Amino acid sequence: MRQAPLQPALLLLTTSLLAVTPPAAAAEEPGVLVDRIVATVSQRPISASEVAMESAIRTRIQGLKAKQAFGRLLTEPGEPLEAVIFKIILLQQPSTAEVQLDDMTMAEQRLDRFEQSFDNPLLFAAFLKRWAITQQDLLEFFHLYARLDTVIEVSVDPQVKEEEERAYYERNRDQVFGGREFTEVADLVSRQVYLLKFEVEYNAWRSRLRARASKRYIGRGSNNKGSVLDK
Repeated sequence: MRQAPLQPALLLLTTSLLAVTPPAAAAEEPGVLVDRIVATVSQRPISASEVAMESAIRTRIQGLKAKQAFGRLLTEPGEPLEAVIFKIILLQQPSTAEVQLDDMTMAEQRLDRFEQSFDNPLLFAAFLKRWAITQQDLLEFFHLYARLDTVIEVSVDPQVKEEEERAYYERNRDQVFGGREFTEVADLVSRQVYLLKFEVEYNAWRSRLRARASKRYIGRGSNNKGSVLDK
């Protein structure tokens, strides 16, 4: 199966943002674009504008009723910078290269949902212009995150034992399952126990990846002026 050309596209998008787009709170001086590196992960720089753009996308998604349609990584709570750092950590995992997602359907659906969240096409066009990106860039952005969600599903696959299901059922027999017999709700019990165990194992796996990663925060506790990029 061929590898989808996502990482070069993402690098191009990041480079474009570094060179062109100021973060929301910057660009106060006329004729000067201000951006700065806010962190690195194994020497891969993360710019303030990259974090700001992803934050803008995440904030808009969080306001949607069907936000879960955008997957785990784009809807998890937390600081935008930490979310970008974890994205880079996942991209740098050797196992990530083994997980391919050639089908663009999910990314296309997410792009459609995102575009429809704007009141009219002009507002969506303004959003793209604000971040100096195209619809294709945004499509590849959603495709990348769909692929990383798949990486998580493949990497975190908890095994549920029957005794765990039975124990969960007994604890919740009356309150959750309305006193019904185990055989009547066995599939529901199995699904709920799997989801609960998945969250526990996912959080532990995520913590291990973060602990092993070589990451550095830049500018925390300083004046955070950043660097100046001339036009």
